[in-house]
Amino acid sequence: MNFHIFVSSQTMAWILDEYSKFQGYSPTIVTGKQLDLSGSVSREAATGRGVLYMTEALLADHGKSPWNQTSFVLQGFGKLVTILPNSSLRPKEAVSDITEAIKNNAGLDIPALIKHTQENGGFQLGDPIDASSILIEDCDELILAALGGVLNR
Repeated sequence: MNFHIFVSSQTMAWILDEYSKFQGYSPTIVTGKQLDLSGSVSREAATGRGVLYMTEALLADHGKSPWNQTSFVLQGFGKLVTILPNSSLRPKEAVSDITEAIKNNAGLDIPALIKHTQENGGFQLGDPIDASSILIEDCDELILAALGGVLNR
């Protein structure tokens, strides 16, 4: 199983702050920042898009493309999800957010799941699992796209 760890707009702001201490303020050095730090309007999708591009490149380097031949578990159903309907990424095994998780070994219908969560809240289009077990679900790729502080003992 491969692990991918990604960052939030807050993390990007910290990177900008640290860079600025040594090189002077240069807001163009970091992308994915909040708007008040000269971030772009599309910043909410920028980190998710970066996750997709990076994962696609990693898979290609290891001969694991296309996406539909790889089983994914997605921890974090937030900003990354806003671009999933227009990408080839399809978490097939399980997804979670901060409160709950679902699994479907036959595959998850991500556009239907997004629509359902926006209209009704909750993940009711799969079998519920303990959200903490998302990290041990069987898969080829585990994408960690959740809030900070999720990984612990």
